[in-house]
Amino acid sequence: MEPRKKKETLVQNITYMAIMAAINVVFVLISVLVPFLFFLIVFVLPLTSAIVTIHCKKIYFPIYAVATIGLCMICTMWQIGDTIFYVIPSIISGFLFGFLAEKKVPSFWILTITTLVQIAISYATLPLLNLISGKDVVVSFATVFGLGDFKYLNYVVPCFIFFISLAQQIIAYMVIKEELPKFGYVLSDPKELPFSLAMAIGGSSTLAFAFTFIPYCGPIAYLMSLISLLFTCYAIIYLVLERKTLVYILLVASFIVSMFTFALLYKLVDEPKGLVLVNIFFFIVAIIVLINNYLLKPVKEDTIK
Repeated sequence: MEPRKKKETLVQNITYMAIMAAINVVFVLISVLVPFLFFLIVFVLPLTSAIVTIHCKKIYFPIYAVATIGLCMICTMWQIGDTIFYVIPSIISGFLFGFLAEKKVPSFWILTITTLVQIAISYATLPLLNLISGKDVVVSFATVFGLGDFKYLNYVVPCFIFFISLAQQIIAYMVIKEELPKFGYVLSDPKELPFSLAMAIGGSSTLAFAFTFIPYCGPIAYLMSLISLLFTCYAIIYLVLERKTLVYILLVASFIVSMFTFALLYKLVDEPKGLVLVNIFFFIVAIIVLINNYLLKPVKEDTIK
């Protein structure tokens, strides 16, 4: 089957984007009228934006973005915060997802980059959202879940935003992965764990430890720990699939050592920062990745005939 072509003419692009924008508005309205269905807007918006990026010419994407944001604001004027906090970040991360997918960036890095961008934009919109609504949106949202008086609420917020952002991109990935081959693109991953992944694990874990001891930066330490967890999970899955006995031994040994170290040091760290100590295991995994890449590579022997 021949690869499907992008929408070429202005009419084709505008028509397709209008349909997708209308879908976005419908889901926004549903989430506003029935609040507990907010997950619809959370998961659909990045997906529709990514699909538009792939199907349409990028020169027309600003039209789609402005139209979607404008229509959502008009339709939810009594609750404009949803457009600011959900719609705008999702459109930007969705575009970035589609763009990186077309450039054949490895799927893991697409998920990572778009998740981090989604988190950054969500945090950037919070002050504006508080200004418009005249109240602390985080506290209001937490009250809905019975966490309004939770002592460590500021630690929960980055975790919530992280998992929502990651879930959005995973859903977009699952759909886009099936769409890309129709346009001649295939998402792929490197055959071996890149050096950059080990550096990413080590760097994010180090930052998590650093922010733990900086006043008022505990929530950032949690966020960096979650980012390190994401990198580590990918690394462990890859290492396990390689089926190297020594790597299995190293992973199990490092987990046991990390568990005992965690138990010994936990009481020495102020609450609720003790959980940041899980980065000890993440950091060791980064070292195992380097060992696997550079010390356990099969040696190629020349065969003399």
